[in-house]
Amino acid sequence: MTEKLLLEVRGLALRAGAARSGRILFEHLTIDVHAGERWVVLGPNGAGKSSLLAAFAGVFAACAGTVAIDGRSLGAWAPAALADRRAWCPQFWSDPFPTTVLETVQLARDRGAGWLVAPGAPDIAVRAMLERLDLAELGAADVRTLSGGERQRVAIATVLLQDAPLLLLDEPASHLDLGHQQLLLDVLAAHAESGGAIVTSLHDLNLAWDLASHVVLLDGRGAAEPGTRDAMMTAVRLGAAFDVEIRDFAAGAQRRFWSGTSGRSAAASALHARSGDDSAARI
Repeated sequence: MTEKLLLEVRGLALRAGAARSGRILFEHLTIDVHAGERWVVLGPNGAGKSSLLAAFAGVFAACAGTVAIDGRSLGAWAPAALADRRAWCPQFWSDPFPTTVLETVQLARDRGAGWLVAPGAPDIAVRAMLERLDLAELGAADVRTLSGGERQRVAIATVLLQDAPLLLLDEPASHLDLGHQQLLLDVLAAHAESGGAIVTSLHDLNLAWDLASHVVLLDGRGAAEPGTRDAMMTAVRLGAAFDVEIRDFAAGAQRRFWSGTSGRSAAASALHARSGDDSAARI
């Protein structure tokens, strides 16, 4: 039985800066994201990963194609209703005011109350999320005093507390140490297993392998290829996209990746020459 379709993308094309004169980032992207799936967007700097997630969220204009959530185009949603269905966590944030961690995450729960209404008392869900993300002892801390990793976890908590089934996260593992990277994977996998879906960008190929059920691979030269994790995350495909030699090895169901020498020609030539067997690129 097919899980509920949460995100439907047809023929999407984006230009840098959402401007008509901007360079084409990619074209002809078509994907369906169902409940339970975990999509990871991979690609080199400038390929359009952040722009893609912002387009899915409805805050970056496409130059062609359509995006629909729950079967309705983004333009047909009222902002408050759309916020109930998708939560977007951008790569960068700003904290211009002296608010505590607790007040910041509580805003996600009280977002319909408006700015003139004082935040309510922290509820059980807020307290539980702070515990889950190892933030409980920082509840009274000013967000402006946090480390990068601590502030990143606050942003993740805020997204999760929005209670939207579709989560769109741009580089959520940035600044996180190894332990909190694993915590992030566990939290996101649990969200998908509970009937939600994840679309996130990552730079770490090993984290991507551990999280993803599906991948969108951007090559920075106008191509955007979607597919299952196992089909897209091969040494040859990744090497061609990142313009570097990629090596990998299997350990049971796991696969680990590392990079070698730079040079698109070898990877690209192998991609076009291979007949379906990329074992030569593996050790």
